[in-house]
Amino acid sequence: MDLSGRYSYSPLLRWNPQVEEYFIRAYGADHFSRISKALTRPSCYSCIRVNTLKTTTDDVIQKLLAIIQNSGSSEADVASSVKGRLQNGTISESQIPGLEYVVFVKGSGPHTIDYGYEPDKPPKEVIVSRKCAEAVLRGAQVYVPGVMACSSHVEKGDVVAVSVAVEQPTLDGGWGLGITRGTVLQGSQTDPYYFERSGLYIGQGTAMMSRAGIFRASEGIAVDMHNRIFQLPSFYDVLEGEIFLQNLPSIVTAHALDPQKGERILDMCAAPGGKTTAIASLLRDEGEVVAVDRSHNKVMDIQKLAAEMGLKCITTYKLDALKAVRRKNESNDEPNMCNSKDNNYITSQTSDSMKLHKEVPSIAAEGLNGDKSCKEKVSNEKGVERTYVSKADTRKNMRRMRNGPGRNQCLGGRAENSKGFSPNSFDRVLLDAPCSALGLRPRLFAAEETIQSLRNHGKYQRRMFDQAVQLVRPGGIIVYSTCTINPGENEALCA
Repeated sequence: MDLSGRYSYSPLLRWNPQVEEYFIRAYGADHFSRISKALTRPSCYSCIRVNTLKTTTDDVIQKLLAIIQNSGSSEADVASSVKGRLQNGTISESQIPGLEYVVFVKGSGPHTIDYGYEPDKPPKEVIVSRKCAEAVLRGAQVYVPGVMACSSHVEKGDVVAVSVAVEQPTLDGGWGLGITRGTVLQGSQTDPYYFERSGLYIGQGTAMMSRAGIFRASEGIAVDMHNRIFQLPSFYDVLEGEIFLQNLPSIVTAHALDPQKGERILDMCAAPGGKTTAIASLLRDEGEVVAVDRSHNKVMDIQKLAAEMGLKCITTYKLDALKAVRRKNESNDEPNMCNSKDNNYITSQTSDSMKLHKEVPSIAAEGLNGDKSCKEKVSNEKGVERTYVSKADTRKNMRRMRNGPGRNQCLGGRAENSKGFSPNSFDRVLLDAPCSALGLRPRLFAAEETIQSLRNHGKYQRRMFDQAVQLVRPGGIIVYSTCTINPGENEALCA
């Protein structure tokens, strides 16, 4: 049996039949075929946006080169781990007019990998989920939650082949992954999705845990990928605050908005904050960038990124973009404050004040209330009043202390709730709308989208577009962007 085709990377992107027919009519059969193939592969380069408020493009290039050479770099402590991730890349400054603050690091691939197959002795193997595989193709490692199945007798330090299990049709007409996490692989045709995984091998790595350890742990690197189909550098923990890894189209979107110093700009669906910080950088931190998102946690992510990059002109609000225009009967009161909780205390809101049920550490109190006088006020309220704590709240707090504070509680900041903004109150508006995301790559599965779901995306986006039109001043600028190839969410919406 010739297994050269099996141990390779030659994925076929699956679409809903009606959606595929729709795209063929829109693009033509040949063009759509090339689009589908391109979507299964990552970009051939990594794109870095330089934070020009802290450094320069030349300095970033020199620092990255120093990391590769492992000498003369302020990042020497991480050089040993980063060197292998960067050494295959060619670093160059963007030659695109106006984008001199962008650096490209070229990758390579696809590469042919020898997985060490021998007759009657298949390689030890790990199967990962589709989303994990897409991250690995972009340069990530294989983390524990992404592992679905593993060969028996895999020990720490063993070399393993990594393949991906992609969703398959189910009996109810949907799509699913029929693998029980922890399944033992025998290297035979009885293994889950044995034939379906042919041509879906994404690389080779070293097991960082034993098989038992992988399925007992809740986090950590399961496989260190040292031999990849696509060699793309990773910039995790590299030059934090000085660079930001961002797709080129996202950078171009902020550039197209062309923000000017002193202007008031709205980013309607701002999370995770890449375009928001790009706009603020183009303003040289002189002006106001209002960033909104309906998720509290995502708003906190934007705040964290802005702080990391040293940007002061960004104001964040928790707000649904569909309600971005303040209604006429709404008051112009300041936005309500929505404070994140700490795992050391429980709070309840009353009409008069906020009461504490447990002792608040001084640092937490200062972070919540702003200064020591507020801290003393809260402490005095605690001494005056006692508030009943239900058993349910007690159990919830015990779970929080046992399991950790959780993302929403550990960030320590706050997100302001907004009632919306007055019409004509922004010079420029960026609407990077939620979409079907069919343009993101690498993508190994696309059949979840139907004709109806694509139509629903368009209707949702038009409602947001209506809000943007009302919020921008006469003569102002709106930039609308998506990450999909669906004409119904792009050209048809703007027509």
